[in-house]
Amino acid sequence: MVLRVDGQGWSLSSVEAGHCSAATKAAVKCALEASSEFDSTQIVVSMLGDFVVLEGFVRCRGDDELAADVAAAIVGSTQVHNRLICRGFPKRSN
Repeated sequence: MVLRVDGQGWSLSSVEAGHCSAATKAAVKCALEASSEFDSTQIVVSMLGDFVVLEGFVRCRGDDELAADVAAAIVGSTQVHNRLICRGFPKRSN
């Protein structure tokens, strides 16, 4: 790996990568919070290389898949690791 360094000693490749990861993480977190279909307050979004990792808890079975779908809409379905744990039962269909 070759690092590019500017005049002030910053590694441009690491700065660019950090910016990209932070922006992706923020976009996924905001999209989860904006979803009214499930409670995302106990979901932690992190980055592992190019992958978005969803960890934490959701209330009902199926909410984990909804959260993964929200993240996949931003980064693609192959870039999401879903580690969410369901605490309850499936939602009742009315």
